[in-house]
Amino acid sequence: MKFPHIILCAMILINFGCDLVDEAIIDVSGKVTDEGQAVAGAIVLLIESADVSEGLGLANGIITGSNGRYVILNVDAGDYYVLAVEDQNGNFEFDADADRLGFYGVNQSTLDITPDKITVSDQDIEDIDIVDLYSL
Repeated sequence: MKFPHIILCAMILINFGCDLVDEAIIDVSGKVTDEGQAVAGAIVLLIESADVSEGLGLANGIITGSNGRYVILNVDAGDYYVLAVEDQNGNFEFDADADRLGFYGVNQSTLDITPDKITVSDQDIEDIDIVDLYSL
């Protein structure tokens, strides 16, 4: 029965106004794999610069599911690089001796070593797949 669901939606609109309907919520989604295998539990981040030695200007992030897929919700408009970190020990810190990372657009099989930037504007961005992870 969907009637209670409709009442709940109406109550949300009354309490929060119709601005929620007008404002688009933009998502970025894709999959993290390495050697063709899904990487579960990888941390996927939207960052402002591909030069991680400068630190990470973090904009948003999420953790991949068991199938390697991710959806970063409510992304602000802007230009980003997408970085995945396989956090081997689960401490949510990058440990250069154990963790691996990969950027969207980097693909060793095609010898493409330059990360691609994505531009978020007014619609969802899909298939932002990271296909290789590397140790430093």
